[in-house]
Amino acid sequence: MAQKIVTLSGPEHVGAIIDFQGIGTFPDSQVHGLYLRAGPRKASFYFHSDKQVRGERRVRRVKLGEYPAIGLIEARRLADIERGDIAAGKVTRGKNSATKIGAAFDEYLAFLKRKAEKAKKDPRWHRNATYLYKQLIEPKWSAWSLCDLVNEPALLRDWHRKLTKANGPVSANHALRLIRAAYKYAAKLDVTLPERNPCSAVEWNDEEPKQSAMPFKEFPAWLAAWNALRNTKGHNKPVRHFAPNRKEFHLFGLLTGARPGEIARLRWRDVKPSARCVEIPNAKASKTIRIIMSASIARVLKRARDITEPKNADALIFPHCEQISSRDALPYRGHDLRHTWKTVASECKVGDLFTGIMLGHMPEGVSEKYITRHVLTTGTELRAAQRKVSARIVKLLGKDPTRGKS
Repeated sequence: MAQKIVTLSGPEHVGAIIDFQGIGTFPDSQVHGLYLRAGPRKASFYFHSDKQVRGERRVRRVKLGEYPAIGLIEARRLADIERGDIAAGKVTRGKNSATKIGAAFDEYLAFLKRKAEKAKKDPRWHRNATYLYKQLIEPKWSAWSLCDLVNEPALLRDWHRKLTKANGPVSANHALRLIRAAYKYAAKLDVTLPERNPCSAVEWNDEEPKQSAMPFKEFPAWLAAWNALRNTKGHNKPVRHFAPNRKEFHLFGLLTGARPGEIARLRWRDVKPSARCVEIPNAKASKTIRIIMSASIARVLKRARDITEPKNADALIFPHCEQISSRDALPYRGHDLRHTWKTVASECKVGDLFTGIMLGHMPEGVSEKYITRHVLTTGTELRAAQRKVSARIVKLLGKDPTRGKS
């Protein structure tokens, strides 16, 4: 029977353990917390620390490397680095008190909802993130601690590859981004978490932006489908079906290129008749987007007002239309119409600077102060561009849907 070596006093003892097939965990005689863990097939160096901090158990256990890839001298150097981290206060929580991924997501999802409420926006990203967590993340990782996950980056890398095959490249990327965001938020509350990106080993999938603009030849078919929609007026319908301005909602999106979520949040106080524009407050990136009204856009708004007969300026222009863009039977809707407006503007030779301003994009390298000054000095040109785009859209449709009954 091989003699068991109680402590590691030098490199030759490590070799002796391996040569004589010693199995077990052997502490180092010089560096407290350094261990050699020898098994029947391989041996690895570990650093282990177990401390009580203000009555709470905190554990740090790190694999330093496998023997003989690193020797005892290198293992001692790495262990000293770990001891320095402990002296600096970087000690992870114990297994029983470590923050679990499920708890971290509860905090993060609540934060997303508060953020939307503070901005007075529809909590759409909160809903999407909750769905993604429930469907993909919770079944696999909810019981894991954040420390376990960040210390084993290969686990997330391999899971991302499986998700890519099972759910597609975009969903896999979204799930990992959500884990990264939840970890970053949790690190603000738990200063003992390692300052590392848990997704550092992930090989991200390439994502091609969706280009779904409506071809010019399909405008008449879109108008026919739009005419087949029915505005449901009256409160005797369930709320999710009560969208009196559903047709005007889609037409406004086609004529302005505005995002569907921003259109759904518009209120009558955002319409500025004297300035002949519609302001979208607190839009993407917390900017205010100003949509210049052409005659066609003004007629859509007038029809919307006649249908709903708003009681005050706080009333929504397009009530109950938050999810209409994904439900109504139109061949192109939502962001498709935004891409369509951009395509028509390009065909009308509207420059990228004007197009960016009208869509609420900040052109690269141009300050917001300059944009405001530019809009004020070139207002007539922007109005001419909007009229040109609206006229072209009406011509492609084959009939002006803003005239006559909806």
